Amino acid sequence: MTGQPKVTVVTPVFNGARFLGEAVESVLAQTYSNWNYIIADNCSTDGTLAVAERLAARDRRIQVVRTAPHLPLMQNWNRALGLIPPDTTFTKELHADDILMPNCLAEMVALLEEFPTAAIAGSYILYGTRVRHLGVPLGCRLLNGHDVIRRTLLGDWYLFGSPSSIMVRTSFARGIGGSYYDERLHHADVDACYRLLDRHDFGFVHQVLSATRTHPDSITSTFTASYNTIALEHFCFLKRYGPKYLDERTFRREYRTARRRYRRQFVRRLLGGSGASCWRLHRSHLARFGYRLGAADAVMGALAEIGLSIADTRHAVRSMRTVARLVLGDPDRGIAQRNPRPDHPTPRQ
Repeated sequence: MTGQPKVTVVTPVFNGARFLGEAVESVLAQTYSNWNYIIADNCSTDGTLAVAERLAARDRRIQVVRTAPHLPLMQNWNRALGLIPPDTTFTKELHADDILMPNCLAEMVALLEEFPTAAIAGSYILYGTRVRHLGVPLGCRLLNGHDVIRRTLLGDWYLFGSPSSIMVRTSFARGIGGSYYDERLHHADVDACYRLLDRHDFGFVHQVLSATRTHPDSITSTFTASYNTIALEHFCFLKRYGPKYLDERTFRREYRTARRRYRRQFVRRLLGGSGASCWRLHRSHLARFGYRLGAADAVMGALAEIGLSIADTRHAVRSMRTVARLVLGDPDRGIAQRNPRPDHPTPRQ
């Protein structure tokens, strides 16, 4: 370990017993040796704690922390990050259903050591059976932070993946102020990357260094898919960051396009039966970004959706009936009977 910067790997987990063992094994298999590993159990009820403690007994660098009380996803992530020791140079989150390749820590540390202005190290990732984060020119290993934000807003790149696929320089993360994850957001990891890249650069390793597991019980497959929070927060992030990183003409064009796309995707959830809670979630979330979601948005999105499926007469009729309920009555009452859900759904981990 002589001369090696300290890396803290942290796994915030709730009911992750099914996959946690593979995640921990991937850390134990690292070629890099100066790491410690914190598994923060968020009051699991499925045997996660027993799995974690059994694996921790194999290596003294693994620490299992039973946190309480149970917290929602982003609050839990922030609490887990609060456990990181002060002498940590680089932070590597790892979700319980993901894994690291054996050279992940070594390659990312080497990159961040080579480029002191880089706050984040990313790489190709294996997402299910597909390799993602393609597009960075070969040989390009350091990217200007503002350029990465700009191209992400424009949809040219998406290099962040999930927290499992990046490594962060701890001192820079602590320097962005406030909680690392904005607990009001559903994709606060993306927002954290934007905030870091506002001041610093992005490093990229042209290797597959992590794998994200796709399975029916994941947050992406359940909460994110049901409420389409990706489309929601891409629109919000464009509204928040676009005026700073895009010229006025480009921002206006992208904003119009993003709003049109968002309306259509949002209405698909309503017409698909996501229910009143989806309306409430999107409306309250957009309000934080200064946008008032109203019946006009639903109408415009529904008209676009009808236009795409005009050949399907029955679909068009059903869509028009739903739109009528939204326009002529209380939007909540108009869709509440389709699929009632909790008023403010929150992903759990």
